[in-house]
Amino acid sequence: MFRQSIKYLVDKVKKKRYEFFLVLFLSVVIGISVGLVVSLFHVSIDWILANKSHIIDKIWPWQNSRYLAYMFVASIMVFVSVYVVNRYAPDAAGSGIQDIEGVVGDKMEMNSLRIIIVKFFGGLLSLGASMSMGREGPSVQIGGALGHLISRFFSLDRKHLDILIAAGAGAGLATTFNAPLAGMLFVFEEMRKEIKYTYVTVKSVAIACVVSTITLHLLIGNNILIPVDAIIVPSVYELWIFFILGILFGILGFIFNKYLVYFTTKTSQISGWKFNILILFIGACIGLLLYAYPDSVGEGYKVIHAALSGGLALRALIILFVVRFLTTMVSYGTGAPGGIFAPMLALGTLFGISFGMIANDLVPSLHVEPLVFAVVGMSALFSATVRAPIVGIILVAEMTGGFNLLMPLLITSLIAAVTANALGGRAIYTILLEQALKISKFGNIK
Repeated sequence: MFRQSIKYLVDKVKKKRYEFFLVLFLSVVIGISVGLVVSLFHVSIDWILANKSHIIDKIWPWQNSRYLAYMFVASIMVFVSVYVVNRYAPDAAGSGIQDIEGVVGDKMEMNSLRIIIVKFFGGLLSLGASMSMGREGPSVQIGGALGHLISRFFSLDRKHLDILIAAGAGAGLATTFNAPLAGMLFVFEEMRKEIKYTYVTVKSVAIACVVSTITLHLLIGNNILIPVDAIIVPSVYELWIFFILGILFGILGFIFNKYLVYFTTKTSQISGWKFNILILFIGACIGLLLYAYPDSVGEGYKVIHAALSGGLALRALIILFVVRFLTTMVSYGTGAPGGIFAPMLALGTLFGISFGMIANDLVPSLHVEPLVFAVVGMSALFSATVRAPIVGIILVAEMTGGFNLLMPLLITSLIAAVTANALGGRAIYTILLEQALKISKFGNIK
């Protein structure tokens, strides 16, 4: 009866040509829904990460072999996460951003309710196990799925369905990073091939991103995710160094994409008991690293803070960069729910600050703080891999409060994107979408 009443009201609105106001109203509903669900997702992950060690200590009496408990717990969490995804919602594997693009591009269908549930709980397990992945991918896919679910409930046509899926996806990113501008630009730059831009599209995406961020502030608070101390802006005569840095990040982004695809491809070719053993082994390794070398796993925000505070020497930075690069490849290759934004930000920070230390030693006349290279590095690696430099620049500026570094950010990010393209690389989500379509059992949206 309730559904019929809603359908009657929607039909009346459509007949009076008030679809514009209906879509904007639903954008508010989606923004609130995404803000609530994604905030709960983040709080739940934070609780698991904060209490997991204490729980292990209480239930494991043998202190000399605590590492075995860490290995066992992580292996079970990773295994269950991957199993649930493969069993109930294969399109909830990995980041999920490519799947949202496939749905909006009319190349895939979506079981939105199943994705929300599987992505939420699967993500809690994989990220709670401290795999080297981020929560932004699941948040974006959950946001897009909420947009799809609400649009279908109100029986909207395909054009408005796509708009609200995109609005939900942008709201998911905005809520994750407390960055509404980046959430909007992510839709406009990353999904430019899949969605038609109209006045309604722009307004809907903007409203959903703003409302979801406000919801986040009301529930959790308004905090800059990666605050940095006051930075001395490089002079115009020192900007040349960022051209070099941009080229290096372009090469790094090309390598990152190549090996991420390599690991996901190789893992997908393994099946049966061999696959199960591999997942258990990877989970155990993650647990062991968490116990012995915690900075090498997890999303990477603690590493970013440590690097920005100057608490890591050059050698430690380089070793940590190499290890985290490998753990990111392996973690994403499992197909467990998790994104690559956060690991990329950590790798960009480590590479950038290492470059800054070396550059200042080699060029004594250069007076650019290594902290500047770290902030710029986050955006540059994102730009080289995702090929969305504007999103990368604004995202990092909102996350760090570093809007005064726009010129170094622009130079490095644009050069990185151009360099990666010149090497023959392609945007990572374009490649991952093509992979998903090859193995997908779904056809077009019905």
